[in-house]
Amino acid sequence: MEIIKTKKNNEPYESLYKLNVGYSLDEYEAEDAMKKILDEPNLSKRISLLTMLLNGIMIKGPTINEVCGLLTASLKMDNVLEKSKPKINLKNNDVLVGVASSGKKGIKTINITSTACFVAAACGAHIAKACSHSTSSKTGSSDFLDICEINIKLPFDKKVEILNKFNISFFSIEDTTPKFADVYGGIFYAPHAMSFALAGLSFPIEIDSLAYGLSHPNVRLSAEVLKKFGINNALVYSLTYDGIHYLDELVPIGHVNFTRIKNGNVEKNISENIQESMNISNNFNMKDIIEKKNRVDNVVSAIEILQGNGNEGQINAICLNAAIFLLLAKKVQCLEDGYVKAKNVIKEGKAWKLFLDVVDAYGGNRKKIYKLLQNHQANNQ
Repeated sequence: MEIIKTKKNNEPYESLYKLNVGYSLDEYEAEDAMKKILDEPNLSKRISLLTMLLNGIMIKGPTINEVCGLLTASLKMDNVLEKSKPKINLKNNDVLVGVASSGKKGIKTINITSTACFVAAACGAHIAKACSHSTSSKTGSSDFLDICEINIKLPFDKKVEILNKFNISFFSIEDTTPKFADVYGGIFYAPHAMSFALAGLSFPIEIDSLAYGLSHPNVRLSAEVLKKFGINNALVYSLTYDGIHYLDELVPIGHVNFTRIKNGNVEKNISENIQESMNISNNFNMKDIIEKKNRVDNVVSAIEILQGNGNEGQINAICLNAAIFLLLAKKVQCLEDGYVKAKNVIKEGKAWKLFLDVVDAYGGNRKKIYKLLQNHQANNQ
């Protein structure tokens, strides 16, 4: 059946009509439709159209061209694709690993990825963490840092100084794409068509490798999109324990999906049982990492793990994610070695020491961290 050509000024409706009957959009159609929707001044209409477009693509099944078109229109709002990103020179020419996640995961957890970044940094990896406030969980990475009094609004030069001294620094996604965040934030509670790469493309600095957690099984699509936007080294991963609910982080139960981009080449997908592949005990309970009753408890439960007071399942979850960052940072040769190394720095108190040093460096007060812990323990006795 021949498709009748219509004028582009009928966007975004023409794209919605096509999606409604099961057709895919080309990259330019997706970009033009997204641009028209983002320019829509009426808030309720914009939200309705945005929801129809992004969810329509997900229901049909997203293509690389569609995701790239949507991302191009969104990132152009803040000139992200046109801006040159500064390169940070690290000691010993170390690899700078960017850590980002899609969010909107099927099971809400404590802040595993943020906590794992401190562990990896304590192991010697240089970490740039992309942060945002939560929409669907109690505490996103920015909320985690706020409660710990880590001020990510510090001047850029100060962040670079901290990165070189303590191996870790934080960068707000909302600050990188403020115009887009203003029309997009707080709407979606499940992964959508831009979740495949949006957070991974929102760094204000040049990174050498990307760790990208995805709350969706199609890690290969994510890798292909990231490659198309110039990410030449990355590991995209997701995990499910039941085949329906996907996490953008690793936990010690279920099946994990990996796709790696290495030197510009997207490698073969790997799907395996994480307990068998990593030789982890099978006594893990998902309740160990499920988000807590309020924001503060959610954060304190995570930093207790850094202190070495988490149970075995919680520590294993943190160390699995730290192992990914260590592998990309070329500090270990395999995930198994990274996992063991991460467990050792928690046991030796190095992760906790680095966390407190970073709190101080970012303008916080370690005494308040101890106060948070004490209050939490008193309330849960």
